[in-house]
Amino acid sequence: MSPHGLRIARNDNNQKRNASAMSRRPRPRTGDVLASGRTARADIHAISIVPAEARAIVARYSEAIKRVQELARGLGVDGWYTSDHTHYARVATYRSQHEA
Repeated sequence: MSPHGLRIARNDNNQKRNASAMSRRPRPRTGDVLASGRTARADIHAISIVPAEARAIVARYSEAIKRVQELARGLGVDGWYTSDHTHYARVATYRSQHEA
């Protein structure tokens, strides 16, 4: 109840729907290769195997994507790019279908 004695309806369905949409958003899984753009330096990209620390640093976006695709192919996993660690773009798909 509100301080004025009125009942305020909460719409929990919107919260559940938003949480559900967030959980369906594609994200890297353990073992996937990730290129991360550094926010402080737009020309620096860290390459890592999720969830480990960066194993390589490259200076150009195109080089980062190429490196991710090569590593992902060699490991049989997916490759991803992020600039904010919230939104991820899949840039390579090599994980077998039965693992998805």
